[in-house]
Amino acid sequence: MEFLERVVNAMVNLHPWHSLMVHFPTAFATVGVLCILFALWRNSELFEKFAFFCMAVTSAGTALSGLAGLRDNAIHFDGGAPYLNIKIFLGVSLLLLGTASAVARWRRPDLLWNPSTRILYVAAYVGAFLLATVLGFVGGSIVYGF
Repeated sequence: MEFLERVVNAMVNLHPWHSLMVHFPTAFATVGVLCILFALWRNSELFEKFAFFCMAVTSAGTALSGLAGLRDNAIHFDGGAPYLNIKIFLGVSLLLLGTASAVARWRRPDLLWNPSTRILYVAAYVGAFLLATVLGFVGGSIVYGF
């Protein structure tokens, strides 16, 4: 029983939650942009649907990762994590971009195949990937002190 208590304490109190959650939106944003480019290249409906799934998971993961980051900032950094405002701005930007593009795609499944919306739709995936990449670099700067 003591071992179980130590494991739960380590997971809930000692280890930062944000570092466990932050990799999901980064990975899904990367896979999403690769899938949307592959779908465009091969005219693949399947890859476009998977890219849409990746964008939806990126949005949900960004929200959870942001909440965990705010919790870890309060607990582990006493509210004074470096680059906090930049991370919040970029995280909210990724959340809004990902949510807007996922909702738009949910309402109009032909966004990639319509010539008038194709560039903007692909740009949303590229933008989400770039935001996730910059967020990862800034997060690494917080952890490793660049």
